[in-house]
Amino acid sequence: METTVLIVVYAFVILSFLFETWMSLLNYRYRNHPIPDEVKDVYDAKEYQKWHAYNMENFRIQMIVRTIRVVLFVLFLSLSVFVWFNDIAVSLFANNAALQVLFFLLLYYLVSFVIGIFVSYYRTFVIEEKYGFNKATKKTFVLDKIKGFVLTIVFGGGLVYLIYVINDNAGDMFFLYTWLALVVIFLIVNLIYVRVIVPLFNKLTPLEDGELKEAIHTFANKVGYEVANISVMDASRRSTKLNAFFSGFGKLKKIVLFDTLIEKMSTDEIVAVLAHEIGHNKHKHIWFNLAQTALMLLVYIGVFGLVLRNAAFSTAFGFDAANFGFSIILFIVLIEPLEILIGLVTSTLSRRHEYQADRYAATHYGPLHIETALKVLTRENFANLTPHPLYVKLRYSHPPTADRIRAIRKVTS
Repeated sequence: METTVLIVVYAFVILSFLFETWMSLLNYRYRNHPIPDEVKDVYDAKEYQKWHAYNMENFRIQMIVRTIRVVLFVLFLSLSVFVWFNDIAVSLFANNAALQVLFFLLLYYLVSFVIGIFVSYYRTFVIEEKYGFNKATKKTFVLDKIKGFVLTIVFGGGLVYLIYVINDNAGDMFFLYTWLALVVIFLIVNLIYVRVIVPLFNKLTPLEDGELKEAIHTFANKVGYEVANISVMDASRRSTKLNAFFSGFGKLKKIVLFDTLIEKMSTDEIVAVLAHEIGHNKHKHIWFNLAQTALMLLVYIGVFGLVLRNAAFSTAFGFDAANFGFSIILFIVLIEPLEILIGLVTSTLSRRHEYQADRYAATHYGPLHIETALKVLTRENFANLTPHPLYVKLRYSHPPTADRIRAIRKVTS
């Protein structure tokens, strides 16, 4: 059994790496495909060459980092580094099994965190800086990393501890109780994200009275959508890229606009973007996504329980018995192939929802405004105009811009 586990785990690691590499290469080599007519005016010739260079640098660093992470993980498995981490945790917390698990995972997380710092620094201050996207200072970068680290320790550690306690006390009800706990946590995070998490990194200010605010409320009232909280986020502190999002449910929902969005889009384009988001709400996509997430969590818990309750997954790599912390790490590895299949379904549904939201914005506010808004978002965020169709099916939660514009024109023609 242990030999079979070894073969399965190493096969999953290597095959997942090869598949991801192949997918990235496939998409990268498709970059010179003819630009669709619908988006030929997004970039001029000089800007498109700049996009090619930007894409090449990101692709290169992505491949390097992915290779380093896989090599390190295989070495950690084959050289029993995880067993060594566990021995350290046991020696420090001999009388507390829960703290052993948390410290074991902390040691592994520190390795990943350190690698991530170097990668993030290079992307921010070399690639993003070179192409004019970065606005973050080194002080902001360091503070972001510290805050991110603390949040991961507090929330990630708390989540692991909760699941450990449930496993230790719930017996055969482990799957149900863990699923219920994760669903509740997901709901709470959605409710507090803008109020608690975002302010730790960015400043939120109410949208000032004026033309934009009046236009938003006028449209919202027209379609019967209550808009109570509209905030502007100082995204320009870190990047020139644009975005807007809704958070929360019902009367607790909040609208957040990046200040870069307000700076680079017209009032009509911004309202069209919000009309798109309202379209998601009108089509009940938020509740659909909640149900989808709950179902996915059930699958994940099932796979994790399978790994945790089969001691061979731990003993095959040098542990004396089933190890909770190591089971979490192996679960993350073993779930990757399953996520490819899950992603095929969820991405398809997500793209369908985007088409529906685009259609709502086009029919209720105006096709020209949502079309030009999409082009501004594409240009300012340096989006790919020619992604490979297979890559889109497996990875894109939003359809390519050309497809979205084509669908808008078809509906409104």
